[in-house]
Amino acid sequence: MKKALLLIATLVSTSSLASQCDINPNILKANYNVTNTVTHSGKSTATANNKPVSQSLNLWRNQQQVAHENDVMTELWQHLANNQIRPIRYFNAQQRGIEYQPSEVRGVQNWSAKTQLVDNHLIEKMTLVSTQGTGCDEVKNYTLSENGNDFTLAFFTHSKLVKTFSTSNKKSQTTTLLSLINVSTDELLISAQFAQWDRFQTTDYADIGDNEGDPFLAKMINLGFIEHSATGFYNQQGEAIQGGHHH
Repeated sequence: MKKALLLIATLVSTSSLASQCDINPNILKANYNVTNTVTHSGKSTATANNKPVSQSLNLWRNQQQVAHENDVMTELWQHLANNQIRPIRYFNAQQRGIEYQPSEVRGVQNWSAKTQLVDNHLIEKMTLVSTQGTGCDEVKNYTLSENGNDFTLAFFTHSKLVKTFSTSNKKSQTTTLLSLINVSTDELLISAQFAQWDRFQTTDYADIGDNEGDPFLAKMINLGFIEHSATGFYNQQGEAIQGGHHH
């Protein structure tokens, strides 16, 4: 009887170890591919307007800091002790940045949309279809149809990372697909990248009016890059929120 109990205890212990995960979800880099496709009824899908447009997106997490990096710029958010979120917009090639105060950011300040790319409120509205895998590889699969939009989400439970997320709108005939390419948990690499951004020359948003003679700032104002409107990636309505620099 004792041997049987010991065997059961060993099996339970082994099973629980298998379901655990030692990845720190607060310090990582996740590389994504974002593909947008527009289809026009009655037109050939071979036309230039219907070709999928793809871009690379890096999601960086470093404790209470999160960054979304593309080829041109990096949106970085700092989660403050009072639960407010302070954004900084960095321009990668110029190694310059604009610092904003929480009060200067329009829209809902939702940390989950920034750190996960998909708002928790949206996930809560979705239907859990299935769960697969264990430990670090456990993925929950969700779906939702709402207001003419169809959403599907595969979400890593432990790391709180999107594996795939697709949204399609029948009215505008647009489809967006977010796909995880790879993940790095190299803490030295991640801390070095945040330190590099921190060394960029920054200007307070409130002081831009006094620095219009700065060629860099003048150019950014003319291009419409200065006004800050980003509130995350996908909000609770499933809408892509990607800042004022997308025209």
